[in-house]
Amino acid sequence: MNKCITTLILFLTLYSIGIKSGAEQAAQAFKNEATSEFSNELTGDIGLAVYSQNSIIRSDSSSTQVFPYTYFDYGRFFARIDTFGFKTLALGYGYLEIAGKYSTEGFTPKGSPYSLLNQRNSPIPLGIGTFQLTPVGAFFIHGYQDVNSSKGATGEFTYAAQVELPHSVKIYPLFGFDYANKHYLNYFYAISPNESQRTGLNTYSPSDGVSPFAAIIFEVPIAEHWIINTLIKQQKLASTIVNSPLVSDRHLNNMLISLNYRFE
Repeated sequence: MNKCITTLILFLTLYSIGIKSGAEQAAQAFKNEATSEFSNELTGDIGLAVYSQNSIIRSDSSSTQVFPYTYFDYGRFFARIDTFGFKTLALGYGYLEIAGKYSTEGFTPKGSPYSLLNQRNSPIPLGIGTFQLTPVGAFFIHGYQDVNSSKGATGEFTYAAQVELPHSVKIYPLFGFDYANKHYLNYFYAISPNESQRTGLNTYSPSDGVSPFAAIIFEVPIAEHWIINTLIKQQKLASTIVNSPLVSDRHLNNMLISLNYRFE
């Protein structure tokens, strides 16, 4: 696992050096601000988003939802789409963060014989991490403990670069992976002996898993302070997830389109 993480970080860092972006200027501005007090003004984007995701669970269908979009800072508080928290101690090009994550990974098994399985409640991930805005791009690193039903642990690593195009259009390529330990994956994707007896499905107990992903964000200004963001993401699920009798797809696909007002 450590070798995998080290290799991926090295690859992404070397890749990002070749991308022309405004990351270096942004990193310097961040360092200059780090010595001052946190601003009590809201900076960032707030809007409304349409979110679409395929279902990887058998007998379940894809979903499309409308929900608020938030990506902003207010003093020590931050919101980054589905991640929220507080910045604490200065750390490198960022801060040590206390974070929580909104997750809808829980589900109610449907159809025969899956309806005889236990319900999987959505997790409540709480943990620590950091957002590092460096001269070679941005790094998001967080680790969580599910304080709800699974009691398992997860981790996230994301690298993002910025490419500027004419007319203030920006493209953000993203690469990374999600990690989940066996306690987390067993709660959501295992078939226990009791469930096997009720349903006739084979017992299954997954081990730890790493699910890599790639994504791209298009940011298009349409008026003063108004922005349209489009996110396209595909994640290759860990084999320990794919091999579960509950799972019907090898990939998790997400798309998000949002209309946002930018506070500056």
